[in-house]
Amino acid sequence: MAHAYPRDLAQFVYDRLEGRSVACDLPSLTHVLSAAYQASLLREEERPLTFRLLLAPPESLPLEDGPPGGHHRFRFQDARRLDEQEIRRLAPAAKMQRAMLGVGGVGSGGLHIWGLVHTGPGWLRAMQGGRGRHAPLPPALSVTVTGPGRLSVSHGDMTLGKLAGGYIAERSHDVFESRWLPDACAEVRRELYDARGSAEVAAPVDPDLLRRTDQQLVRRVVAAIRLARHGGTLILLPQAQAEEVVRTGVPIAIKYRFGDEEPRRRYRSLQLRLLEVLAQDAARHGRAPDWESFRTSTEPEVAALDDALLELAHTIAGLADVDGAVVLSKRFEVMGFGGEIVGELPDVPRVMRALDLEGEAREEESTDGVGTRHRSLYRLCGALPEALGIVLSQDGGVRLVAKKDGAVTYWDELGTGPMEI
Repeated sequence: MAHAYPRDLAQFVYDRLEGRSVACDLPSLTHVLSAAYQASLLREEERPLTFRLLLAPPESLPLEDGPPGGHHRFRFQDARRLDEQEIRRLAPAAKMQRAMLGVGGVGSGGLHIWGLVHTGPGWLRAMQGGRGRHAPLPPALSVTVTGPGRLSVSHGDMTLGKLAGGYIAERSHDVFESRWLPDACAEVRRELYDARGSAEVAAPVDPDLLRRTDQQLVRRVVAAIRLARHGGTLILLPQAQAEEVVRTGVPIAIKYRFGDEEPRRRYRSLQLRLLEVLAQDAARHGRAPDWESFRTSTEPEVAALDDALLELAHTIAGLADVDGAVVLSKRFEVMGFGGEIVGELPDVPRVMRALDLEGEAREEESTDGVGTRHRSLYRLCGALPEALGIVLSQDGGVRLVAKKDGAVTYWDELGTGPMEI
């Protein structure tokens, strides 16, 4: 398959605007994406560039607004030319977690950067499943660059298309929304649901709440590893298999193993306490604990538990800074880190690249072109069919790997937000 480039992404997005009003025509969008793509290949003081562009005139943003309820825009007295070098110079002043570069000028002398737009980090928390409400992004096209050649285009809060690794993906390519991935951990959630008795959770709980909190933890861990720009590998194993790996060191030799005590099981403890608090809150309001009640609850303890879950995600992400894999059980027990995949595992010369959420549409690829980190994970997932692996490259690329329908298969991106604060 031929690689895709900014011109292809521009056409792909433009074909999917579906009547949305935008201050940008196709040639202008192509220009913007070309400049963003070239800027993504540059470095600023040896750091890769990450940034966001907002394609809207400054007049479309109110003067008096600001985060967290709105967007605070600064307009340059003298607009700057839109090109990759100007983006490189300005990107450090508009950290992508909280700000964007404003782009305008269609039909008025050429595209230019007119200023900065501070959005706050709420857009990231929304993408990664965080609590609270955030000001929606302006109803305009925006471009997010998370690494070399990695671009996504959105309209407001809706992603229209992504370019990564030379391939274009639609916004719906979020493996967390698949059927097979939640099913891979369904037994663990049933165990937790049954354990509510010990936590005095009497009210029925929406099963989707447990699924969403699991996903939120993974999204946050991945986002934090991306922010560190170190790369890393996460391996999730069934509980009994994870305990066996810790005991025997086969097929993963874990250099730094954690003791079998409560801190290793902190995620499960936090989840149980969260269910208990939400059940009490729901009983007062006559509703069942669900994701919406978690997201909108004003209970101080719910906010404190969410903060604790965020800190746990950053703790797990920090372990990935050490060479080797972070090994978790599917209960998200932290078994250890610095894991090395060892033993005579069968080689996996070819893998399948999933083209849809369920991995039903796939294309075969050789593993010759990937590094040792990827090949080791492919071999592990080939040998342990119930294992799930997530491998992150230093440039921010993410792959989820699993054995599906008898073949080692990977999904790009996972639908995670680019970073977390």
